[in-house]
Amino acid sequence: MSEVSSTTTISATTTAKSTDDVNGTRIDIIVIIVLVVIVILLICGYFGYRKLKQRRRNHGEYRPQFEEYQHAKNLPYLQPPSIEGLI
Repeated sequence: MSEVSSTTTISATTTAKSTDDVNGTRIDIIVIIVLVVIVILLICGYFGYRKLKQRRRNHGEYRPQFEEYQHAKNLPYLQPPSIEGLI
């Protein structure tokens, strides 16, 4: 009788272990799928950002304040004209 009960216990343990393996495998698959989706979204976002940046550069949005600020940094400082030259 003791042999039968120990065999039953072993088979019950084996069944529970295989169920845990299936659940662990499912979790692994879900994690991998989520990571792949995140990587795909990051890649699409990067290329979308580059395309948007290129479109703005090629279509020429009118932003005078930005243009003045960018080009004013490169210009040398000019002295104001003397008062005598203005009259």
